[in-house]
Amino acid sequence: ALAAEQVGSDALDLIVTSNADATLTLRDADGVSTVENLLSGEDFVMMNSSKPPFDDIRVRQALTFAADREGYIEFIGQGTKPGADSMYHPELPENNPDVVQEGNMTDLAGPLVYAYCDDVTDHCTDGRVNMELQFSGPSTLQDRIMARLTDGWAPFGNVTLDQLPQDDHNLEVATGAWQVVTWRQFGEVDPDNVVVWTECATATCLFALNWPRWCIEELDALVFAQGATTDEALSIDFLQEVQFEMNEAYTYIFLTHANWTVGVRDNVKNLCGQQGPGGETLICNNQGRSFFHNVWLSEG
Repeated sequence: ALAAEQVGSDALDLIVTSNADATLTLRDADGVSTVENLLSGEDFVMMNSSKPPFDDIRVRQALTFAADREGYIEFIGQGTKPGADSMYHPELPENNPDVVQEGNMTDLAGPLVYAYCDDVTDHCTDGRVNMELQFSGPSTLQDRIMARLTDGWAPFGNVTLDQLPQDDHNLEVATGAWQVVTWRQFGEVDPDNVVVWTECATATCLFALNWPRWCIEELDALVFAQGATTDEALSIDFLQEVQFEMNEAYTYIFLTHANWTVGVRDNVKNLCGQQGPGGETLICNNQGRSFFHNVWLSEG
């Protein structure tokens, strides 16, 4: 049996979660082994750069500076997942160590908001930016996340919360009917797959996979050059430049590296025993996805 974000059912032999509470429960559970992966996904906030007020970089910067990343990492991550600066974990060769995700810099947010509201009064009330934060639910975890984020943004934004069922939430993000959302993505095993999330071709259509709808031709050139080269060092250089450009655009606020945890009872055998054609051990937990054709259950 397979369950996402669920712990405690005696009927389950295998549980997949990215919830910190569930991960901690699985770690402490008797007769359960866990396989944790911090390399295959990031938790973040996105801003829609195609619509006001977030078509103005000053607002995107202000939201970034005011984000309570430290509180998110401590109270939502609960020590199970580290803070993220980009779409690559520090252990991955593609990670750009010079890219730092800003946050908890409220002194820098105020002047940007005041300047914007002086220029664009239609999108401000009482000196604060009017904004909608959309998320999926109902979910106790999401409620906690929204409280943490809105507390940091409240001095600078009039935040309206919009909770939608997951399928409606996904549809509105794809069609651009949103301003700010929380999201989890990236972490592909093949770095070349980042192209679909960043290229201009997927930013301008009705159903966009470049969710923030932000693109520059120079970034496209880097991503495509990365996919075309067989020089690994050059490919890494291109991807590190992509991270720099994303950071400079202020369309993403990276929060944590998601911890995908697979928990199995002791009677579940060979979850990580699969090998590739060359005898190499295959990743047995990629964003919670595992191989099951070689898994077997012992008696008891």
